[in-house]
Order: sequence, then C-alpha cells, then structure tokens
Amino acid sequence: MNTFEDHTQDIERLTVTKPYVIGLCIMEQKALFGIVDARGEVLASESVLMEDYPDPTTFAFDVCDKILPMVERCGGMEKIKAMGISACSGNNMNGCIENPANLSWKGKISLAKMFQGCLAIPVSLMNDATAAAMGEMAFGNAHGLQNFVAIIMNMGLGSGIFVNNRIVRGYSGRVGEIGHTTIFPGGRPCGCGNRGCLESYVSRRGIIGNMQDLLRQRPEVATPLRDIPVEELTIEDIVQACEAGDEMALECLRYTGDILGKALVPVANFINPEAFILCGMVGSVCGKYMQKAILEALNNNQFFPMRWQTRVLVSDLKLDEAPLLYASAEAWNTKVNG
Repeated sequence: MNTFEDHTQDIERLTVTKPYVIGLCIMEQKALFGIVDARGEVLASESVLMEDYPDPTTFAFDVCDKILPMVERCGGMEKIKAMGISACSGNNMNGCIENPANLSWKGKISLAKMFQGCLAIPVSLMNDATAAAMGEMAFGNAHGLQNFVAIIMNMGLGSGIFVNNRIVRGYSGRVGEIGHTTIFPGGRPCGCGNRGCLESYVSRRGIIGNMQDLLRQRPEVATPLRDIPVEELTIEDIVQACEAGDEMALECLRYTGDILGKALVPVANFINPEAFILCGMVGSVCGKYMQKAILEALNNNQFFPMRWQTRVLVSDLKLDEAPLLYASAEAWNTKVNG
C-alpha cells in the first residue's frame, strides 16, 4: 500500500544513500528548522523569531546560514534528500506563501525557490495544515488511517485532509481553509479581513476572546483568571486553570469545542472521515478539554446514518518537535526523477 503519493519506492531507495531531510516550519511568532531522519528523529534543530525578519529574503539567507552547519554535522549535503517547508497560506502548487493572514509578510513570496537557490536541493512548500496531516500520517495518531482530517490550531485554524490514503491538495493549492468559514456573520474581525470567521472563535486568539467574553458575561462566578488583567490573558493561563479544575475555564473550552464540532458537521458529511485529529500547539494542549463537546456537537447534528462513526483524537507528538516533523513529512514525499 502506498503512502502519501506514489513515491514509496523512491523514498525507500533514497533513505539508504540520503537518510535525512531538512524541515522548516514558519509559525506566527517563530520559525523552527532542523534535520530529521525517516523515523521522525530530530537530529538537530534551531529557531528564530519572526519579528526579526520583516523581509523574507533576509529570512531565507539567515536560515540557510544556520542550516548549513547542521548539515555538515550530519555528513554533508549529499546525505540530504530534500527540504520541506510548512507555513500558513503556503501553496504547494507554486511554492509560494500567498498573502498570509497571520504573518507580517504580504503578497506572494516565492520562498521555496529562495531556499532551493541557496541549498541546491529539491524544496517543497505547503500549507501548515496539510503538512500537519502528512506528519500525523507519518509519525502520529493518523498512522494507519486512510480517511481523516487534521485540524491545526495555532494563531489561526486550518485543516489537512486525507481521502482514500491520498492527501487532498485542491485545484489551486488552497485546500482546507476551514478557519475562514463564516459562522457568525458580522462577528469578530479576522486577520483575513472578514468578520465572524471560525478562526476568530477557534484558535489561540479565538479561545482567549471566548474566555474574555465569559468573564464579562458572568461577573458573579469566581475564578482565579480574574486575577489576571483581561488584556494579558493567555492560552497557558486558561489551560492551567482547566488543569486545576476551574469551571469557568472548562466551560470556555467546552463552548469552543461546541462551535468547532458544529462547524465540522458538513466536513464529516462530505468526507466521511475515520477521525478528526486536533493538533498544533493550541489543539494539542486544549484538545482533551474540547473532545467531548466536539463529539457531541458533531453527532447531534450530523446526518443520522453517519453518527458516531468518526473519532476525535488529539495529537500525541512532542510539542517542541511536531512542527518540524510536519514540515519534514513533505520532504520525504518529494518526487525524485531518475
């Protein structure tokens, strides 16, 4: 059985002579990059702050300068098969990041071409959610599944889709933008320019906004979260309160899960997946507090014959390694000529 695409023999052959790939995950606040082997072991990694790089060209040159010593320590560039880059608004069709809602970069950035020019190896770039689906298939909870959707929750919200053991890329490379589905017309502003997007309620900023709303709406309820200035509230504060059994924090994540579960109903009806997998920094730490609400909302609203067939799982990959593994999965899938 083939995985990802029809390049299994290429991958198996090249892991002998080219046993490593380079992964680069570009997130809202930082970029993580390093060397990964076919088993998902991270041999070396480093990160940079995105606020230091308003110019993508400078970013590419600086990251390449930091990658090259890692490559030398791992045996040189002849040991590297390819490089995979994951980023919000990444387009696998053209290797560009296109008008990202959650990065300071604007327009169409040909990042794959920049890195290919610097490193002289094949470079693939894709949307972070699609990369997450490939990473979960290769190294995580989707291993062995043929139909599933990875829901990546960070500053934004996206989805990566596998159908019949194949990644879905879409007509123009912009598949899976579930975060920009309007669920509350005229609601909270979104980084994409619209209002009321799902991402504005189910993401790092969305969950914090939900908690802030609850604190304002329920002034009579005691919670340690009131000791934190409302504008300084973080996801970490909310998760810590959940771990301590704080009912207000738990209600916030149940409410968030209910919104997400209802939004996933048409996805489940269209695709009939075996599982939804919550991943990303926010999905991984908040997921266990949202699972039950997601399942209930999903199955209370789904087409009746399909109810209770789809699981909701939470990624169990290490938080500090998962983004790198996601990016590296696409590098292993890069087609080899000859």
